[in-house]
Amino acid sequence: MTSQTQQAPLHVLIAGGGVAGLEAALALRHFAGDRVAIELLAPGPDFVNRPMSVRNPFAELDTPRLPLDRLADLGVTVHAAALARVDVARHEARTNDGDILRYDRLVVAVGSHAIQSVPGARHFAGPRDAGAIEHTLRVLAADPERPLTFALARSVTWPVPFYELALLSASALARRGVDSSRIRLVTHEQHPLELFGPTAGDAIARLLHRAGVEVTVATAPQAVFDGALLLGSGGFVPAGEVIAVPALEPRRVPGLDPDASGFLAVDAHSRVAGADDVFAAGDITAGAVKQGGLAAQQADAAALWIAAEAGAPLDPTPPPPVLRAVLLLPDGRLHLRVALGDPDHAEVSPTPLWHPAGKLAGRFLAGYLASGDPADELVDHALSAVW
Repeated sequence: MTSQTQQAPLHVLIAGGGVAGLEAALALRHFAGDRVAIELLAPGPDFVNRPMSVRNPFAELDTPRLPLDRLADLGVTVHAAALARVDVARHEARTNDGDILRYDRLVVAVGSHAIQSVPGARHFAGPRDAGAIEHTLRVLAADPERPLTFALARSVTWPVPFYELALLSASALARRGVDSSRIRLVTHEQHPLELFGPTAGDAIARLLHRAGVEVTVATAPQAVFDGALLLGSGGFVPAGEVIAVPALEPRRVPGLDPDASGFLAVDAHSRVAGADDVFAAGDITAGAVKQGGLAAQQADAAALWIAAEAGAPLDPTPPPPVLRAVLLLPDGRLHLRVALGDPDHAEVSPTPLWHPAGKLAGRFLAGYLASGDPADELVDHALSAVW
């Protein structure tokens, strides 16, 4: 790393208006102050809090949004366009409307494409799919014999919305008088919510049992044919209506070379392999787990390094990644926390384990969404209660 000695601020271009992009802008302003000039490329006018949209099929609620033009109050220039190509050698980014933007440092946070994980199933990927899930629940309420199956495929990189949908659907159908014995959950995992270890698995298993949901583990769903679910073993099971969550497909950025998986490989500081002065954060990066909190931590790592390059007196070493999740339940919330890769030591609590305790646990984004104050940093609490 070389220090930035020139008086002019380092020009940082951030491509993407999602979790990673917004967190990167907030973190850069916090760590680097006026040492950086920040420009944000975003194709839409708003930041959409997609994790909260899992409530939409079950209540008359809108998905929370934040107008990106509010970033102007922090000195961030917002450009309404999408990233189309990067010229690493020339330090230039081309937008989809033909503009060419120069940068000193580039943070690529353009996300990925949601694709079917279980062909033939009804997939929930966000706000646009709420109506389809509502329709499915109405069909089931009107047909006392038709079963409902939730199917979690191996290709899914973040399973929390899947379990939220299953528990919220079971509760909604119970209120309509539907027998919960018609509801089944099939997962490739060895136990529910395996990513968070056995403690979380036991908690989720108990919740599913109380809801009357039959759980089948260590069974990989493949596809749906005529109301039957094809399993990885080659067999079929009756399934009725099938609900799944999507897998993610790489979003290609010409000029940047992906790894064998099609995603961008980054180091601990979120620098893109083989691309000078280019960083990446979020779902476009390679990794088995893709989640908003991790995306925010990658953005923070990039911001720390760039701030140090711009001359900020700080240690650019990022802390180890931590998974934090809030599971929305019919009658409350379950808070989950674990060091990434250490599922045997997960913490599970019905009370918050961090503040602000939103579903998007970004160091700066959480406070910005909760109060509008980017200085309101996320703070971890000690474990207060075990579920």
